[in-house]
This record gives sequence, C-alpha cells and structure tokens, in this order.
Amino acid sequence: MSSEEFLTSQKNHPVSTLQLISTEWDLILPGTIKDRIEFLKREFKFLDIFLSLQSLTSECSMEDVTQKVQAQFQNDAVNLTKIQICEYLDSVTSRVQNNIWLSKLEIRDNYPFLKMAFSSKKENSSSNAASPDFLEKFIDIVLRNLSDLLKIYAPTSLLFVPGPKKQMEEVVKELKLLRNFVFYVSNRCTKPQNLRTFFTHVLLVVGHAAMDAWLYFPGIDGNKDLASNEMDVLGFLQMRTCPIQPFVCDIYIDVLQALKSEQTGWDRNIQIEYTADCEVGFVETLIHYLSELPIIGMHKDTCSLKDQKAILQEMLNLLRANLISLPIKDHKCHLQDIDAAIIDAGLLVYSLYSSMKEKEDMAVEESNHVPMLDFSGIVQSIQTVTYLITRKSFLSLLPRIDGLGSIGIILDYLKEFLSHYSYSLSSIKAQLQTIKKEVEHFQKQHDGFLYFPMQLIAKAYEVEHIVVSCINRNIPVWCLVRWIGDIVEETTLLMREAAEMHEKKVSDLALHNTIDVASVNTSQFARITSMREEMVGFQEVMDKLSRQLLRGSPELDVISIVGMAGLGKTTLANKLFLDQLVVSHFDVRAQCCVSQAYTRKDLLLTILRGVKKDTIISDKLPENELADKLRRLLLVQRYLILVDDVWETNAWDDLKPCFYDANNGSRIILTTRLSDVAFHAKLISDPHFLRLFTLEESWMLLKNRVFSKRSCPLVLEDVGQKIAQKCGGLPLSVVLIAGILETMEKEKHSWEQVASNLGPHIHAKSEDIIDLSYQNLPYHLKPCFLYFGVFLEDEEIKVSKLTWLWTAEGLVKPHAEKLPEDIAEYYLENLIGRNLVMVSKKSSDGKIKACRIHDLLLDYCRLKAKMENFLQWIKGKNIADPSSFARQKHKMSRRLCLYFEGDNLVEWSSICLAVQSFHLMKSRHIASSSIGCTSFTFNNFKFLRVLDMEFTIIDSFPEALTCLRYAAVRIAEDSSLSFSSNLWNLETLIVKGIGGRVSLPDTLWKMVKLRHLHIYSRAMFTKPNVQMFVESSPKMDVLRTLASAWFSCVEDADNILANTPNLQKLRCDGFFPAFNNLTKLEVLKFSCGPAYTWSTELKLPPNLKKLTLSSGRIFSLNQVATLPRLAVLKLLQVITKSDVWEVTREQFPQIKFLKLQDPDISKWNVADDAFPCLEHLVLRKCQYLEEIPSSFADMATLKSIKVLECNDSLVESAKDIQETQVEEMQNSGFKLFIQK
Repeated sequence: MSSEEFLTSQKNHPVSTLQLISTEWDLILPGTIKDRIEFLKREFKFLDIFLSLQSLTSECSMEDVTQKVQAQFQNDAVNLTKIQICEYLDSVTSRVQNNIWLSKLEIRDNYPFLKMAFSSKKENSSSNAASPDFLEKFIDIVLRNLSDLLKIYAPTSLLFVPGPKKQMEEVVKELKLLRNFVFYVSNRCTKPQNLRTFFTHVLLVVGHAAMDAWLYFPGIDGNKDLASNEMDVLGFLQMRTCPIQPFVCDIYIDVLQALKSEQTGWDRNIQIEYTADCEVGFVETLIHYLSELPIIGMHKDTCSLKDQKAILQEMLNLLRANLISLPIKDHKCHLQDIDAAIIDAGLLVYSLYSSMKEKEDMAVEESNHVPMLDFSGIVQSIQTVTYLITRKSFLSLLPRIDGLGSIGIILDYLKEFLSHYSYSLSSIKAQLQTIKKEVEHFQKQHDGFLYFPMQLIAKAYEVEHIVVSCINRNIPVWCLVRWIGDIVEETTLLMREAAEMHEKKVSDLALHNTIDVASVNTSQFARITSMREEMVGFQEVMDKLSRQLLRGSPELDVISIVGMAGLGKTTLANKLFLDQLVVSHFDVRAQCCVSQAYTRKDLLLTILRGVKKDTIISDKLPENELADKLRRLLLVQRYLILVDDVWETNAWDDLKPCFYDANNGSRIILTTRLSDVAFHAKLISDPHFLRLFTLEESWMLLKNRVFSKRSCPLVLEDVGQKIAQKCGGLPLSVVLIAGILETMEKEKHSWEQVASNLGPHIHAKSEDIIDLSYQNLPYHLKPCFLYFGVFLEDEEIKVSKLTWLWTAEGLVKPHAEKLPEDIAEYYLENLIGRNLVMVSKKSSDGKIKACRIHDLLLDYCRLKAKMENFLQWIKGKNIADPSSFARQKHKMSRRLCLYFEGDNLVEWSSICLAVQSFHLMKSRHIASSSIGCTSFTFNNFKFLRVLDMEFTIIDSFPEALTCLRYAAVRIAEDSSLSFSSNLWNLETLIVKGIGGRVSLPDTLWKMVKLRHLHIYSRAMFTKPNVQMFVESSPKMDVLRTLASAWFSCVEDADNILANTPNLQKLRCDGFFPAFNNLTKLEVLKFSCGPAYTWSTELKLPPNLKKLTLSSGRIFSLNQVATLPRLAVLKLLQVITKSDVWEVTREQFPQIKFLKLQDPDISKWNVADDAFPCLEHLVLRKCQYLEEIPSSFADMATLKSIKVLECNDSLVESAKDIQETQVEEMQNSGFKLFIQK
C-alpha cells in the first residue's frame, strides 16, 4: 500500500489501489495505461482535497454535488479493487477517467469561488478542522499535488500538455510563503481558538487555490479540456495572501498581535530543534512581502517609506542569514528576543502596507484599529537582536582552541587593511587602531596571552571578520560599528583582568616559589588496568632491565621506562618490581603513583608505609619531617622504589633528596610518558623507550586474553592475526579488542565482523587514555597536536611541510629572537618527547626529517578537532553532495579537509566562504587530478590562509586571496604560473610540475613576505624576468629556502642571489654562481650537470653546514675541506682533475657524515688527524676506488660504514676497519653495512 497521507478516511483509497496495480503489473502494462494510472492518481488526490474541504462547508449549492462526487468516489474505489485480470484494466480505468471528467464539470459549474462560509454547526463534529496540525497537513498535501502538476507541465514528461507552467510555479511559491507563516504561528500559539480567523482564512485560500488549479488547468485528454475559461488562480491567490488587501492585512496584524500577547507561554510548546527553520521561513515570507510593497507616487511620505523599507530589508536579510547557523543552545537562550524581533518586524511590514493603503485611499476608518507604531524604536530593538544573533552565529563557527600566533597574524592583516582600505574602514578606523594598540602593548608587557588565550583569539577573529565585512560591505555599517565598539570594551576588560592575574602570579612566585598544578587524578584507571594485565611480550626488555636492577654499577641508578599511554609501562614496571629475584635482592621495596595531581606529603607517606610495613606512620607529621625520616630509613638499606606515572620534573625533584646513595646497588624504577622527565631524572642508565608490539607479541597477548589457557581454534587463527595486526602494535588496543572478543561467540563470521569494524570499537575505549596525554599538553601544543588530523593515515609527514603549515595557520607563537621555523621544530620535538608523534626518518646530521602519527592518535585528533570545531575532515557520501552537508546544518570549521575523487570542487566553494585552511586530498591510487576555474572557485575565500592542493593540477592561481600564507599546487608540464601582486602575505609557495621546468612570473619577487619557495622540478628565471626583478623589486630579505632554481647563466644566478641575501637553504642547478655572499646559507645542494665546463673556484659561504654537490666538474675540493662548520658532505658523481684525493691534516674539522657516490678517484689518502669528528661514512658505486684509507680504523668517533655496490677490494678494506674498531678500539657499537 502507498505510504502517502490522505485527508479523507476512505477505506481502500483509490490512489493506494492504483499504486498497487502499477507496482504488481509494471512489466506488462502498456505505456498508455501507465500514463492513465498516473493521471488518475493525480485526479483522485485532488478529489480527496475537494471532499475534505466540502466536509467543512455549509454551502447549499454544493451539497448535492458533493454527495454525488462522494458516491462516485467510493464506487470507483470499489471497482478498482475488483480488477483481477490485466485485460479489464483498460476498460475500468477508462470508465473511471470519464466519471472524474463528469464530476469536474459539475463541480466547476457549482463551485463558489467568490464566497465560502464555514459552518459553526460542524465545529463540534470537526473540532480539528481548522486546527494548526490539520492545517499544516492540508497545506503540505496541496503543495505536493501542485508540484505533481508542475511535473506534468515539464516538456520531458509523457503527460505534458501545453499550459501556464509559470503561473503554476508562482502559485506554489506563494503557497510556500503562506505555509511559512502558518508554521511559524502554529508552533507558537498556545490558544488556537483565538487565531481561528487566521487558520480559517488560510484554509479557504489554500483550498480555493488547489481547486482552481485542478478545475481550470489543462487535462490529459485534449478533447475533454476544461480550460475554456481559465480563472486567474495566481491573481486570486495574491489577492487573498498578499497584505496589500486591507482585510488580509488586518488578519495578519491581528494574528501577530495575538502571538505577542501570548509570548510568555511559548517555551513549553516550541520544538527547539525545528524553531530555526520556522523562523527563517517566516522571515523569508516577510522579506518577500516587503520586496513586493509598491511605493509609488509623489506623496510627501514616499521617500520615508522607501527608507523604512530599505532598513527593514537590510535587517531581515542579515537576520535570516545568521539564524540558520545559530547553535541550538544559543537559540534556546535567546528565543524570546528572537521571536519578539521577528513579530515586531512582521508588524512593521504589514503596517507599511496598511499605511500605504491608508494614504492611498484616504480611508482612515477602515484601518483605525491598526496601532501607530514607533518605527525608530522598534527598528532599534530589532537591530539589537539582529546584531546579537549575527555575532553569536559568527562566534559559534570559531574553533574552541587555536594557536596564539593567530593574534599576531591578524594584527599584521590589520595594518595592511588600514593602509590599503583606509576609506572603506573610515567608520571603524579609530576603534581598530585602539584595539591594535592595546593588544600590542599587552603582548610586550605580559609575555603574550597566557591568561585568556582563546577569548583573545576569538576577539582577533572577530576583528578580522569585521574588517573584511566592512570592505566587502556585506554587513550593515550600524552592525559593524556596534560590534567593534563592544570588542573594544571587552578587550580592555580582558587586558585589565589579565594584567591583575599576571601581577598576582608574579607575587605568588616571589612568596612561595611554586605554581599550582591542575588537579586531574588519572592514576586509578592506569593502576587497575596494569594490575589486570598479564605480561606478554617485551621479554628482551625485561631481561635488559633486570640486569640493570640486579647488576651494573653499585651507585644509585634510575631505571626510567618511557612510552605513550597504553604501551605497558606500568605493567612492565610492576612485573619487575614483583619478580622473585628482584624481591630477594633488595632489602626494602616501596612504590607510589605520582599522576598529575599529587602532593609531596602524600607521596612521602606512601613510600614510608611501603618501607616500614609494620609501622604506623602518622599523616600529621610535617612534610619536612617525613622526608627526613624516609631519608634516614633508606640510608643503610639496599632499596628499590617504584615511582609510577611521573608527569613533571618537579615531582622527581620533590623526592630525589630522600634517595640517599650508599653505593650499595639501590635502584629507582620510574615510569613516565615524557622524555624530558626521564632525562631529568637520569643518573647513570639511559632511559628505556618502549617500542610497539610485534605482530607475534600482539597475537600472543590477544590469544592469552581471549582463550586463557585454552588453545585457539584453527579456524580463527587467520582472522585473529588480522585483528592483532590492526591493533597497530599498541598493547592497550590488543587488550581492548580482546575484551570485545571474550564476550562473543567463537565463530569465524563474528570475528570477521569485528575485524571490519575494529577502528570504532578500539577508539571508543581508548579515547580517555589518549585524552590524558592531550589534556596534559601546554596550551600552545594542543592545536599543533590536533593539526595532525589534516594528514592521511600512515602518511610520512615532512617536518618542513608540517612546520610551515603550523606557522601559516598561526599555531606558532612568535618570538622576537627566534625564527618561527625553529620554534615550530621545538614544538614538534616536544610532542615527540611526549610519545604522541613518532620519528620516521632522520637526516644525515641527525635532525628529524619526517614523522608520523599512530592511527589511534590520528583518529583521536580528528574527533577532538571536530568537537573543538578546530578542523573538519570530510570524506564519503558528503563529498558527492555538498548541498546535503549544508542542509544538515553541519558546522563548517575554519579548517577543512576534503578527501574525494570527484571534480565538484566548485559546488563546495559556495559553503566554504569563511574557511581559512583548505586541504584537498586525493585517493592514493590517483597520482594527480585537475580542476578548472581555480580563480573563480577560490576568489570568494576571503579569509583563506592555507591552500593545500599538492596533488591537484590547477589552470590558474587565485588572485584575490590577500590573506593567503601557504599555497601548494600542481601545474602541467613546462607551464608558466602567473601570480597576482595582491598575494602580499604569502610566506610559503610550493609548486609541483608534472615534469620539465616552471617559468616564474615577475610578480613573484614582489611577495616580500615569502620565506619558502619550492618549485619541483625546476624553477626557470628568464633574462627579461631577472632584469626587471633586479631593477624594480626590493630585496627578498625574509626568503629562507629556495628550491629548485635553474640558473641559465652565471649573471642570472648572481643577480637572483644578490637579492636573496638571507637564504639558509638552497637547491639549484645550472651554471655555478658565487655563493660566498650568502653569509647565512647553511644547506646547499647544487647540480651543474656533466655538460658544463670545469669550475675553477668554489665560492662557498663560511657558515655552510650541509653541502651536496652533484654531477659537477671541480678542479679541487680544498675550499670545501676548510669550511669551519661543515658537518655533512655528499659528493655525487663529482669529477675532479686528479684521480687521487689527498686529505691532509686538520681538514674537514667538523664533518660527521661523508658520502661518496660514483667518484672518479682511484686512490684516497687521508692523514691521521683529518676527519676528527667523522661518525658515518657512506660509499656507493665506487668502482675505481680500491680501498678505504687505513686511518679510518683508528678514528675514535666513527660509528658506521656503509658500502653499497662497490668492488671487492674496497669491501675487504671495510671489513678490516670493522675488525680494528671492534677488537682494538673496543668500539662495540660500530656497524658495517655491505650491499653488493
């Protein structure tokens, strides 16, 4: 049966019967019968409306007609249900169609369009006839049926007949506007009987519109067309819905005044989750009526009416735009104010109609009951609410956590905006300058924004929004002036409170030399978990730590176990603590759990009670007395103390004086998540960093927890190992999934289901543990950690890209004496030290080159970032339909990551206008994709700071992105890229070509803030570009990295490098220029290619730390050998004049890493004192070199040699060096790698 709603309570409704026939016989029905069935379904729906409407009337002229139609309706319904054979369908449906046609003729001849009286005598039997619920249902059904008519009038429809489609569309539009009004009223009226006139009027209008459309629009059969004398249904509808008619205007004003008088009783009836839709719909209705208000003539008040109309339109448009995104909690809080403003706006709109007609007709008596409204006063109150909603809506879209660097970025923007758009900002210029001055002063006086970070960041975002809105004129000036005025007051108040808090903090530190620690008790869960866990895995770790406990130095030592939550630190420490050999080795043992919230006194009491188990230790003793008592007790004992879950160095410092070193082999076991705590506590042994579980260990732990001592069924082995592998080597994850499997039947299909849904189960239970690490982060590291949610699972993240993104996003707090890149690297090292991020690759000088994040942590980052409205990752079905995303009223974060394979980026741009960071991720099996109309797509992103489309080919670069700070794009092979000079804030530009060279425009050199320029494969500078750049462009003093530049001649190279004096990293090829003027250059990679001539002199800068020379012809390496700070040297296919390389004494004084690849030398002589700091030697494809100099065997600093694809004699010399290093030099850590 059909799921459609009907107004009449007809058993076996004909529409349902026809739908059933159509469904069951679909494959055998001719097309003509199918069309007739669709036609009949539509006709019966309108008959249903007619009969329902007539049940409410007492019109005598229609009683006989109604009874006949009712009888025919029922008779047709019965006949349709009797059809058993398909052959009868044609005759029956044809007869039914003829009956409907005859009914329509009779209805049309008698239908009273000009008048319809509603009978009071039927109110008792039809008490819900004009109720809000019935009316809503009635309007929806009419709109659905009229929409069906529109489909018939579509030229593509098989049922298409020529007709006034445009008029029908207008009818539907008018009815939707009326429905908005009805829904708004019905959701708020507490006494429907008081509004019966309004509901009755609406029922009359909607019913007449439906009947008019049905009776006078063309039918399916051209020979039986009823439209010989069409009525003006649109005119009729507008006459009775538009407030231009005095009686209609009176009805609307009455209902709004009635609502206003009942407003205090609304809350209990309104469904808050739908209230925004009702409000926005009614505001749209008001905007429509306002736009239709005819203001004509030369009346003296015409100009005033025009002004009032414009003011109202501006306010209502702003209110509508911001109601949509207002959060439910704010909506609920301000519901009374919002609805009061909307009702007042409605009264103003309808009073303008009334006022206009009054002046037009001079018929004051007709509108005497309409009160004189205080237009200015009401407008002011509506403006107040509109401003409040506008601001609340904007604030709801802001992240709840963000980087402190955003404030500095926005202050910089503010300077530029005030300079470039002084005229546009004239109305708020004074306030902007006040804010800028106060914030800059506070930043200098009080070390940044430590006290109200997010409040001040939010204020900065608001200022940015106000400035851009003022320039674009998309928010009224009155709203912006009020907004900026409030921000000035609020900022001043925050600054005052922060200054007072700063003074109090300084005073407390001076008096007590202490800082309060956030009290979050986290030890209980960890302790319970660790006690339940059975030790599996880490056997080699256990053996190593046992040796350190039982043997080793007699001096006191701290054995630190470091790792992230869930790795098993406490489990391992307890296993060691309870081991029988350990127990018998020490005289006394005690343990304590520090956690984040601790007091020194509690820790001392816990340890004392462990040491003196048979003695009562009073907690009334002073702290210092307890410490002294513990120190004396341990003085003559060999003790073992387990200090678990240490979160800060102060905790260790509080306990350390108690641990006396009697040189008797006492030990401390310390567990922590933080490497700096472990190194701070180090005495002799290095901290031990726990690794992740191997697959074998994970599977063993899973089996033990699920099956205990029983064996695992063979049928579950494969899927079980798959589950173990998905746990990612984290013991906590294994234990969590084992808890799920323990409660399930031991069947393969059940386990396979768990394997497919593994992520959500683990995530849900491990979130709290990961959250502990997150909550313990200092404020400035929290947004940096959440930002990892931008990247893909298992992605190896380049440190350079990560730190540049952090800086561009404003996550790096600026410092007067340090470069932002250095600060960002410090942040990363801190996160790595906290075991939240893992190092995946190091450079030759030992620095972190790439990192990655565990999938569990990545999931947490994305979920937490979404909760904090910090970052939004969108993939799957939402990508295909951006409109569905908008319809669901998702909060659009200011940072957006899209992961998809489609090309509908333009569709997304319409709902991303406030986005400041846009990352377009492509499926990994797609090398690259392309989008067109790039400028059109992104030019509306006024706030965009980051545009990351590294794998997307663009056709042009967006021009209007004045706030852009980071851009990564891809272009076609051998392409030229044009930039607008408006990109004055751009700091990082990454352009990847498919191949060949990328021609750079002249405007690039006007980007004075550019810090990092990376072009792959080669950036080409032509002579016209270079000449213009040298003559007209300022020096690019802040450019730090440039890669990969292609110098077509020495002159070009010298000109470009002369204008980039502060380069720190440079990768280039072409003719060999003079690098010696780049005094800050630390990293140089240069390739000149085999076709170029000999370089007689290498003009290298003195501060060079890393040098890579490729495919070059060089007379001598003497200048390289004397560079005082050079730590890494790579010579790749470098040809020298001599086949003998002589390295004399004291050459290469700081070299730690040396790589030779495919050299042309056959002999290598190295003096004894050369390479005094060398740690790593790499030789690759050294086909002519016979041996490694014997002096390498005596180098005390040497740690490893790699020999790759070299001849046998060289390999043998490497083995000789290894033997000497290990046996004679006692360098047990020396490693030799050989690959042939």
